[in-house]
Amino acid sequence: MSLQRLMKVFSPLLLLIFSIGCTKIKNTDIGVDLLPEIDNIKTFDTTLSVSVQGDFTSDSLLPRVSRDVYGEVGDFVLGQLSNDPVFGATTASIFCEMKPSEYPFQFQNVPDSLYLDSVVLTLKYRSTYGDTNGVQGVDVYRVTDFIRPDTAYPLSASVPYGELLGSTRFAPSVLNDSLYLGTFNTKDQLRIPLKAVFGRSLISFDTGFAKGPLKSDSLFRNYLKGFAIIPQKLSSANALMTFAMDDTTTHLRFYYRYVKNGDLDTAYKTFSFKNLKPGGAINQIKRSYENSEVRNIINNKLSDSLVYIHSTPGTFAKISMKAVDAFKQRKGNVIVHLAELSMQEVLTSGKRGEIFPAPTYLYIEGIDSSAKSFVPFIADGFPGGTYDPTFFGGMRKTTLDPKNRTVSRYAMNITRYIQGILTRNNPNYPLKLHSPYVVSYSSSVTSFYLNPLCRGGVVLGGGSHPTQPMKLRLVYSKL
Repeated sequence: MSLQRLMKVFSPLLLLIFSIGCTKIKNTDIGVDLLPEIDNIKTFDTTLSVSVQGDFTSDSLLPRVSRDVYGEVGDFVLGQLSNDPVFGATTASIFCEMKPSEYPFQFQNVPDSLYLDSVVLTLKYRSTYGDTNGVQGVDVYRVTDFIRPDTAYPLSASVPYGELLGSTRFAPSVLNDSLYLGTFNTKDQLRIPLKAVFGRSLISFDTGFAKGPLKSDSLFRNYLKGFAIIPQKLSSANALMTFAMDDTTTHLRFYYRYVKNGDLDTAYKTFSFKNLKPGGAINQIKRSYENSEVRNIINNKLSDSLVYIHSTPGTFAKISMKAVDAFKQRKGNVIVHLAELSMQEVLTSGKRGEIFPAPTYLYIEGIDSSAKSFVPFIADGFPGGTYDPTFFGGMRKTTLDPKNRTVSRYAMNITRYIQGILTRNNPNYPLKLHSPYVVSYSSSVTSFYLNPLCRGGVVLGGGSHPTQPMKLRLVYSKL
């Protein structure tokens, strides 16, 4: 074989060997399933400790509810969760507008010949988090101030309300039952009957009034500024329900009769949340941690043996990995094949996993205190330019704890992040661990939804837990 052909065959291999031996490794492309053999001569497997401190999320960090590029607000949460021994109580209320699809709007343009049968406010039901058999109560009030459709409201926001328009009580388990409504079947609805006097007041305007509220959007909004849907504080209520605000069956519907050719005919008309002139909306969520496990742990700044993560708006944990700096001083520049931050659920006495399951996803990001911002794991979590949890991790899986009980487990692949610290002297940021509803970075114009709003909580073993500690696993090779 000629020297020229030999060089063509072996030069790529020589180049690779030379690069590994003489230059610093910028990152690793070795997948988790392609780890080299751990021989404890050239390749090692070790575990580094972490320290963790929990805290409550401040109002300034709460996400804001706004319409997306498609004009939708997504799913809202409603209900009273009165007794979670681990994470306390939660009250979720909805403030929204329901408006005609066009103006001037008419029922039948015969206001003197309209006879109201009923008026019902309906929300499209999605799912329940909590006890589906505990009775919930809901009141509907008339809002007394404007809800702006062009405003992104935080989860702590509300607007004043006054007149009680209607109420209902129900068990969440019945919300997906089928209903027969005269001429058609329906299901997956929360139906709240409102007072007849309220319905009659609107159909009496019809289009016969020169300046009636059905003439224009501005006149209508001045007359009816919206609805406050407020859960009743019942001891039996112990769940949060999710409703699709943008669904066509989230609406206010008037059922009535009118005179047609001398006879009474039946009809209905609908005011919807989503239409050509979108309405404003607020989803207010109040957490109360009184007399809960998490309050005692976080307020008293107890050790990091237990870490309480409650979904948005809830709690988070700050993770410090100072052991990585110590590892760098001892080992110098190494090739990192795997850096996995793992954590496991610890079952405490108040855990009721059958009705309050752990979050589907946990998420970590760097805390840049100097810039007062959060830093995404671009190389590890966004390999194709968008967030990929199948690559990054953070998805809930299950394992067995030391007592052989099934618990949740989470793991995040931060290999490239750790390689950058060891090789390129990148900052070793403290990490924020949480269960977010939405993640957003203004610096990179990146935003994505991760978990359903207000769903899930988990107690994890912290850095000092005796049997289920949070830890950083490193698989690495010497250069």
